[in-house]
Amino acid sequence: MAKTSVVLFGGLVLIASAAAAHGEVKVSTKPTQNMTCSGGVCTPTASKAVLNVGDLANMLAAGDVTVNTAGKLAQNIQIDDALSWTSTHRLTLDAYRSITFNKGVSVAGTGALTIKTNDGGSGGDFRFFGRGHVHFWDLKSSLIINGQSYVLTKSLKNLRFLVRHNVDGFYALAKDIDAHGHQYSPSVIPAIGGVLEGLGNTISHFSVSSNVYGNVAFVGNLVPLGTIRDIGLVDAAVQATAAQACIGSLVAENGGTVVHTYAEGAVSLKAPNSIGGGLVCFNEFGTVSESFSAVTIAGASNSTIGGLIGLNKGAFCPDTCDGIVEQSYSSGSASGGDGSMVGGLVGRNLGGLVSNSYATATAGGGNNAVIGGLTGSNENNKTDDSLAGIANSYSTEIVSGGSAAVLGGVIGQDIAGSGVSDAYWDLDTSGISNPHQGAGNVPDDPGITGLSDSQLKFALPQGFLKSIWGQDPMINAGYPYLLSSPAQ
Repeated sequence: MAKTSVVLFGGLVLIASAAAAHGEVKVSTKPTQNMTCSGGVCTPTASKAVLNVGDLANMLAAGDVTVNTAGKLAQNIQIDDALSWTSTHRLTLDAYRSITFNKGVSVAGTGALTIKTNDGGSGGDFRFFGRGHVHFWDLKSSLIINGQSYVLTKSLKNLRFLVRHNVDGFYALAKDIDAHGHQYSPSVIPAIGGVLEGLGNTISHFSVSSNVYGNVAFVGNLVPLGTIRDIGLVDAAVQATAAQACIGSLVAENGGTVVHTYAEGAVSLKAPNSIGGGLVCFNEFGTVSESFSAVTIAGASNSTIGGLIGLNKGAFCPDTCDGIVEQSYSSGSASGGDGSMVGGLVGRNLGGLVSNSYATATAGGGNNAVIGGLTGSNENNKTDDSLAGIANSYSTEIVSGGSAAVLGGVIGQDIAGSGVSDAYWDLDTSGISNPHQGAGNVPDDPGITGLSDSQLKFALPQGFLKSIWGQDPMINAGYPYLLSSPAQ
């Protein structure tokens, strides 16, 4: 039996280190090695294997092909070089744990793709990094992810039609979408309860404007059990002119799961008494993880503004339903008017949990505002019996405010009383050089520590796990970065 190598090369640090620990099959331009292919099934014969991308394309021209790491040798699959095929055949990527797409996969004909993770293992997922994505040329092609079939779409018009007829469906972007020239109000998708899978694709020049009260975003309401993942908004422009609006770029109200997403652009709240987030407005008992915002967000007076999330709300339930923000960050500026509540990451953390996250940019407010580098306000949710928590997080945000504003390096006002651990801020970059001012209203608030800029860049702070955080002078300006979402 001929031996061949399969290597799907993954590129960024988290998956690369995970693959190195558990072994990987890399699909790349290197010669095939440590791989056995027979009857359309390719399996590794060692913990590190390579499958030449040309060899794989040739096999797909002749028939269906399965790349299988369901054994215990090479557990992960990494796509390191572009793969394309025009035949009607199906490629199945079947991984014991994880699959990483670092370069594009194009189903250029009427072929099909199956993605399967955790086949025998656990804790794995599929991810898209750098130029990694999946494109389909034909909407009639088949996409199956972990046993679920997805409906493909190439336009926002078609996506709106599909969701309107089945809000709980499973949908995937077949390619990047340019929404230039179209303005939506108050959202593109009013609500979704199924799954929107981006496949590493982007929606660019997305514009939403609304002058009425309510939810304003790409998706107005992501209901419980709903998921949005692996999608990016580029050059997004979202604005609301009515008071008491809830505005975000990707999601206004989230009760489901937002994972592996990002947004770039601008969010503007023109009227007072509104809530706004760079990615999500109101995370109500939902989860936002491994996501980031590079959005500039500006609000009016008496507003709640967060660089990533405006209001993060948790509750005590028989099952987990906390408002969770984890392994996420914001690199965009957040600002509010007089009486506003502003956080570099979260405007108001009401009984929710923020962990392994950070913010880097500016957080500002007007007179009598409450501003924190990470969160504007940290409070327990007494109504739903949920305690607020912040852990293993930091801020380098420039924090500023007007007359009588309450300013903190990490938290503007902490009225939770406890629940903060291993939270840090940069004494040099933040403008908050007083080491006692981690929270604006509580001197020496427990769990918060001020560090110099050189200390933050020298080594991971106490409590930061190396399985989650990395540090490199060439990544994230030398500050700690998330292995799951490394900022370049």
